[in-house]
Amino acid sequence: MEVPDPLTPPLRFNVVQENLYRGAYPREINFKFLKSLQLETIISLTPEPITPETDIKLYEFAIKNNIRLIHLECSQSGKGKKRGVPMGYTTVLEALDYVIHKNHYPIYIHCLNGGQVTSLVIACLRKLQFWSLISIFNEFINFTTSITVNDRNFVEGFKGQININPDNKVDWLWVGMSKGVIENHPKIKVTEI
Repeated sequence: MEVPDPLTPPLRFNVVQENLYRGAYPREINFKFLKSLQLETIISLTPEPITPETDIKLYEFAIKNNIRLIHLECSQSGKGKKRGVPMGYTTVLEALDYVIHKNHYPIYIHCLNGGQVTSLVIACLRKLQFWSLISIFNEFINFTTSITVNDRNFVEGFKGQININPDNKVDWLWVGMSKGVIENHPKIKVTEI
């Protein structure tokens, strides 16, 4: 009897919210698992986009499975306690624009190792969801070896404008929040379009 190939998730894979997944750069061994998620979008928070020249196997996997590849350029920030933040708020806001609109779902969001870069975007999503900083940073350190002062300052200072199409907004974004609270977010200007 032939044993079927096991489903192998990417390194640091996890479910963020319903149909929103996070982890490390997908490798060929992860394709069968990712296919089982019926993804519509892969958001790559990496220095280089996924193209036939940079990663033919992942590119062909996405094309074959009708998965939209979105690249948001992020640098590698280095290692250690003084590592920098590999992106700006504009990049995070771009990522969140995909994440909060359900026409892109299911989504897999990844960086190279599934650690700091992806965690920064998810931390800013949690801030948009009105999570406490303690809860945000507890989730953050589950996927990284440490959280630096730079990481904390980036998340604490996160601000910008989010434009939301209420007919396309994911259902889980502000469960239990009243309308007046959302429009008065202390750091993020939320506008319905």
